[in-house]
Amino acid sequence: MKSPLSIEGTTPLVSSIAASLLSMALAGPAAAQQVGSGAEQPPDPVTELDRVVVKGVRGAQADAINQKRDASQIMDSISAEDIGKLPDVTITDSLQRVTGVQIRRSAGEGSQVNIRGMPQVQTTMNGELYLSAGGGDEWGQPNIGRAQPDFVDIPPTLFSGVDVIKSQTAADLDGGISGTISLKTRRPFDLPEGWTFSGQVEGSYGDRVEETNELYSALASYRTERWGALLALSYSDAILENKRPSVFSNGAQKSCEANVGFDFNGDGAIGCNFDAQNKPRDYFYNWVATELENRRTERQRTGVNGSFQFNFTDSVTLLGDAAYTKLEDLSTSVAAQLHTSWATNQLQPGSIVDENGVLEYGVFRYDRFQAHSLAAPSESEAFNTNLELRFDNGGPLRGSLRWVHGESERTYEEARADSVVTRGNQITLPDGSTQWANANGLEWVDASVDFRGSYPAINMISDVSNPENWQLMSTWAQGNKMEASLDAFRADGVFEFQDGVVRSFQFGARYGERDFEYDAYRYLSPVSPGPCSDPNLALYYFKDPLITDTCTGFSEARILPFASIPDYWAYFDNFDPIAVNGLGTNGLPAVDPNAMKDPVAYLNSLYPGNVAYTHAPDSYKVTEKTSSGYFMANLEGDTGANGIPWYANLGVRVVQTKLLIDQYAVDGDNFIGSHSWNGVNPAVGVNRIINQYTDVLPSANIAFDISDEQKIRFGYNKAVARQDLPDLGRGLVVFYAANGTRYPELPPDAAIFLSGRSGNPDLEPYRASNYNMSYEWYFADASLFNVGVFLIDVESFPAGVTRIEPQPDGDGVVRDGGPVERIVNGGGATIKGFEVGYQQSFDFLPGWWSGFGVNVNYTYSDADTDGEDIDGNTLPIGDNSKHQANAILWYQKDKLQARVAYNWRSKRFSQMNTSAWGDELAIWNDSVGYLDASLSYDITPNFTVYAQGVNLTGESERRYAQWSNHYYDQNIFERRYYVGVRFRF
Repeated sequence: MKSPLSIEGTTPLVSSIAASLLSMALAGPAAAQQVGSGAEQPPDPVTELDRVVVKGVRGAQADAINQKRDASQIMDSISAEDIGKLPDVTITDSLQRVTGVQIRRSAGEGSQVNIRGMPQVQTTMNGELYLSAGGGDEWGQPNIGRAQPDFVDIPPTLFSGVDVIKSQTAADLDGGISGTISLKTRRPFDLPEGWTFSGQVEGSYGDRVEETNELYSALASYRTERWGALLALSYSDAILENKRPSVFSNGAQKSCEANVGFDFNGDGAIGCNFDAQNKPRDYFYNWVATELENRRTERQRTGVNGSFQFNFTDSVTLLGDAAYTKLEDLSTSVAAQLHTSWATNQLQPGSIVDENGVLEYGVFRYDRFQAHSLAAPSESEAFNTNLELRFDNGGPLRGSLRWVHGESERTYEEARADSVVTRGNQITLPDGSTQWANANGLEWVDASVDFRGSYPAINMISDVSNPENWQLMSTWAQGNKMEASLDAFRADGVFEFQDGVVRSFQFGARYGERDFEYDAYRYLSPVSPGPCSDPNLALYYFKDPLITDTCTGFSEARILPFASIPDYWAYFDNFDPIAVNGLGTNGLPAVDPNAMKDPVAYLNSLYPGNVAYTHAPDSYKVTEKTSSGYFMANLEGDTGANGIPWYANLGVRVVQTKLLIDQYAVDGDNFIGSHSWNGVNPAVGVNRIINQYTDVLPSANIAFDISDEQKIRFGYNKAVARQDLPDLGRGLVVFYAANGTRYPELPPDAAIFLSGRSGNPDLEPYRASNYNMSYEWYFADASLFNVGVFLIDVESFPAGVTRIEPQPDGDGVVRDGGPVERIVNGGGATIKGFEVGYQQSFDFLPGWWSGFGVNVNYTYSDADTDGEDIDGNTLPIGDNSKHQANAILWYQKDKLQARVAYNWRSKRFSQMNTSAWGDELAIWNDSVGYLDASLSYDITPNFTVYAQGVNLTGESERRYAQWSNHYYDQNIFERRYYVGVRFRF
C-alpha cells in the first residue's frame, strides 16, 4: 500500500519537504536564536483531567482570555458560557464581536465572515476541513464548493467554542489568507466522569414576519477514566423575513436629455454628450427597473454530533467523531417591478437629476409594470466523520494518525412567474389574428419613485390594483444539484528534548482530496406537439405568449388572465417600511409563491409533462488533490540582562495542489427546446483542464514574556487560499429576454442577449505574506488590554468584473451586447491596520457594582487595490470596512446575567457595475450598526431562563452606486426576540 505522499505527481513535493527538513535540522539552535514564536501545543494527552465547566459571561470571558494567553500564536477565542450556549444566537454573530472579524448576513442571520477585511478564511472543525451542507446562500447560489462554508447550516448549540487564528504556524492547515476559524465541538473527556445531561428549549419571534419559531437541543455524555461517549442533538424551525427594495440593472442605461425631451439639469442645453467627465452631465443613469421585494425564508435545521474516546492502553487512545447537519430551506418572494423595458424616453417633467447624472426623484410613464414571484425550495445534508489514533507513552515521541471523511449534497429548485398589468406587445394567435399580449391590460402605468429618504417611496398614479387587468405572462422553473466529498489522511508527530533551546520538533504529512460536481438543469414543457417533425421544437423553458414558436410561427404559450387562474394569485400589500401609495385597499395582485412551493407540480398544472434537462454550460466537475508536509521547531529560552523568557516556533509547510476541471463542451446550434436561448444546450463532449502548482509556506512566531502579565508577540507566515470551485468550473452561461420596444426594427418577441456569467479554469489561488505584532497586558483576572498591528501583502487574487460584451442576440447578430460577469486573475493588494481591545471584569468594585464587565475593541483595516472607479478613486478590497468597533457591557451577579452588545462597521466596497454602458460605477455598502441584548436568570444552579433581542434598532443594509445619493439596493432586516430555558445536570 502506498503512503499518501507516494501518489502520482508528488515527487517535487517530497523533494521540497526533504530540503526543508534538512535545512531546519542543520540550522538547529542557531536558527532558534534568530527567529521564534510561542511553542505549538502538542496533541492532547491520552487521559485528561476533569475540566471546570465554563459558566456565565464572566467565565466565558476568562476562559477565552486564558486561551489567548496560552496560545503559541496570535489568536482570539470565544468560549461557550455553558454547555450549548455560545454568547450569541448564531456562531457568526459571536464571531463579529472578535477584534478584526466582519460578517455577512443571509435573511438577517450571520452567514459568512471576513478576518481583517478578507473573506478568504480557512474554516476547520477540530483542526481539519469539513463539508457544510451549503444551503444558506439565497436564490440558488452554490456554497458547498466554496472555500468558506456557510455558518447558516451549522447549529451553534453543538460547539464549545471558536478560535480565530490570525498568525499561522507550519502545523496549521493551509487554506486561509487572513486567518482561520477553528470550530471546536465537545468531546466526552471534556466533561466530568459519569453522566452529563443538558438541554435547551427556545422560542423566537420576528417583528415583521410575526411568526413564532422554535429551537430544541440536548446533550448526553457518559465517561469513565477509560472511555467516554457523547451525543448532541439540535433542531430548529425558523421563519425569517426581510424586505429588499432595489434598482434592477442589467446595466444602468445612459439616457440623455435629447431622448427624454426636456432639460432636467436646468442649464438650458439639451444634448447627448456621453463624456463622463463633463459636468453637469446631460445624461442620467436610467435603471432598467425599480423593484420592491418581500422575501420570506423558512428554515428547518437538524444537527447531530457524536463523539467517542477510548483508551486502549495508557499510551494509545482512539477518538472518533461524527457530525450530521441537514437544512431544509424554502425561500419565497413577491416583487413589484416598475420596468422601463430598456426604453430611454419614459422620464417625465418634474423629475430631479443631479450634476452626476443621479436620478433622485423620477416621474415615469411605464409601458411595463409587473409582479415577479418566486418559490425556491432546497434541501441540503452533510455528514462528516473523523477517526484518530493517538500515541503517548510519556516518552519523547508522541504522534497521531487521522482520517477525515465528508459527504455533502444539496438540491435546489425554483419556480418563477411574471404577471403583468400593462397590455404589452402584439402577438400572433393560432388563427393568424393578432391581439395585445394582455388584452385587458393598461396601456401604460404612471408612477413616481423617490430615492431621497431612508427608504424608496413609490406613488402609483395609475390604479394597478384591479385583478381584471392582470394576467400571468411568463413562467419557468430550473434547479441544480450539488454533490461533494472530502477525504484527508494525515500523520502528525512531536519529538521532545529534555533541555536546550530546541524543546521539540513537530512534523507531519497530509493528503487530501475534494470532489465537487454541479448539475444545473431546466424544466422544459411540451407546450403543444405542433406540426413539426422534431418534437424537441415544441419544448419551452420560458412559457410566454410573446415568444413565437419557430415551427408554427405563432405563440403557443397560454394566455392566462387572473380570472382564469383564481387559485394561483393573491393580494400583497406588506411593503412596510417602504411607502407605496395608490395600491387601493387590497394591495398588489400577483402570482402567489405559495402556489409554486412544489415547482414541478406547479408547472405540470399549467403545462403537463415537464422534464428536467441538464444545461451543460452551467454544469461542471472539479477534483482537487493536495499533498502537504510540514516541519516545525519549538524553541524557548531567555534573553537580555533580566532574562526575559521567550517562546518561539519556526517552520515550513509545503503544499502541492492538483486540479482536474471538467467543463462540458456545447454546440450552439445543437439545442433542446423551441429556441437555442429558450431551451438547453446538451453536452457534446468534455474539456478537461489540469492545473498543478506547489507552494512553500514558511512561518515564524515568537512571544516575549516581558513581565508576568505582559507579552509581546511577533508573527510571520506565507499563506495560500483555495479558489472557490464554482469559479473554476462554470462555463459561459447566457440569458436572453424578449425585445419588446428596445429595438423598434425587430419584432417584439425577438430574443435579445440580456446578460451572462462565466467561471475561469485558469484562476490562480490567493497568495499573501502576513506580518503581525501584538502587545497583551493581562492586568487582572478575566481582564486584558491588547494592541495589534498587521500587514497582509496579497500577491494575487481572483476578481469579479462585469463588462459589456458583444454577445450575439437570438438571431446570431451582435448588437449592443450586454453585461457579462467574469472571474479573472486580479492584481495585488495590501491590507494594513491595527487592532485595540480592552476587556475587564469589575469584580474589585463594591457590592452589586462588582458584577459589571466590559469588552470593547476597534479595528482599522486599510485595503487598497489597483482598481479605480469613474472618478479615478482607488478601490479597496471588496467587503472590507476600514473601521469596525464592538462595545459589550455585561453583568453577572448571583443568579442574574445581562449583556448589551453593539457592533458597527463603516462603509465597504461591494462590486463594480461596469455594465453602465462604459461608466465604472463602484457599488458601496453604507455603514451599519447592530444592537443586541440578552438577560438570563438561574432559577436553580441547573435551570436557567433567558431572553434575547437581536437587531433591536431595526437596522438595514443599504448599497449605493458611486455617490451616496445614488440608490442601488437595501436589505431591511427585522428585529428578532428569543426566550427560552436551559437545564444541565
